[in-house]
Amino acid sequence: MTVKLSSLKANLEREKRGDWVPYPEWPGVRFNVSALTLPEYETARHLLFQRLAKKYKDDPVPKEVLSSELGGLYCEHILHGWEGLDVDYSPETAIATLKDPAYRAVVGAIEYCAAKLSQIEVEFTAAEEGNS
Repeated sequence: MTVKLSSLKANLEREKRGDWVPYPEWPGVRFNVSALTLPEYETARHLLFQRLAKKYKDDPVPKEVLSSELGGLYCEHILHGWEGLDVDYSPETAIATLKDPAYRAVVGAIEYCAAKLSQIEVEFTAAEEGNS
């Protein structure tokens, strides 16, 4: 098989500015997110994990703490809006929701959508398409 090199190129502008991505487990719900590859987010996430490692040393970081901390980073860098929920998006509502460990499912949904945004669609040359 021969892969088209151009199909492996990430859409960096879309990843940075964000786009609407539906969450398949909740029909009608979609999130406007940037990709998890956003440099500002990656730096903030790295610093977060350094801080948590110092605080918890050899102990595992509690899931509630990690969910809340990541939720805060998503609000700051990744999440730009949502549709399909019974509460309208606002930055204040988002931070209150995503920092609450009880809303870990929402944090997970946003992470899923942000990861999907950076996926590529591998294409093959025309001569190889029928041979898979």
